[in-house]
Amino acid sequence: MNKENLELYFVAGPQDFPGLSIADAEKRIAMIIASGVTTYQFRDKGTQYDSVEQRLTLAKRLQLLAKRYRVAFVVDDDVDLALALSADGLHVGQDDQAVETLASRLPANMWLGLSASTPSEIRAATHPRIDYLGVGPVLPTQSKRDAKAPTGTAGLRDLYANRQRDLPIVAIGGITLATIPEIKAAGAAGVAVISLLTQSKEPSSTVQAMKERWHAGS
Repeated sequence: MNKENLELYFVAGPQDFPGLSIADAEKRIAMIIASGVTTYQFRDKGTQYDSVEQRLTLAKRLQLLAKRYRVAFVVDDDVDLALALSADGLHVGQDDQAVETLASRLPANMWLGLSASTPSEIRAATHPRIDYLGVGPVLPTQSKRDAKAPTGTAGLRDLYANRQRDLPIVAIGGITLATIPEIKAAGAAGVAVISLLTQSKEPSSTVQAMKERWHAGS
């Protein structure tokens, strides 16, 4: 895994486009993947599919599109799906399967990302199989109902300092275009966004603006 893959990290599933059909949500996700993000995480939470095959087919199509645009494809939480697709990566939370268990199941070339939101969770992330940390929420967010209190940029710096391994951090939660430069300055290797892109009226332009702000002053 290259750290550059983490810079513009898009997270979404059909549930992030309320009011749209699964097919229309797929079109929106596909457009954003093609706009210049560096990683796409298939985060599917509670979508009502007609069958298991429909979900698998959707994930396969998005994975193929991501490959076409050289965008890394990561599966959220679902190790069986990640393995079935030979995804580039799997991302799990603190309450999902233990890293020790996953380490024995995942191929060596599949990334493993772990969510963390407190100093103790950061310090505990020492397993050699972990490739990066998803840290947040940095700012207030409506994308996750169970989101913890935001850390703020200062808190992100403190969490970064608590790392016991030199793991890259992807900041997530309430990120706006205006806050991207200060998040990068706090040590983040990238920013992960949901609503910034799913709610944008011009997502392609928003991706370009994200890229400009991320690389400004680099």
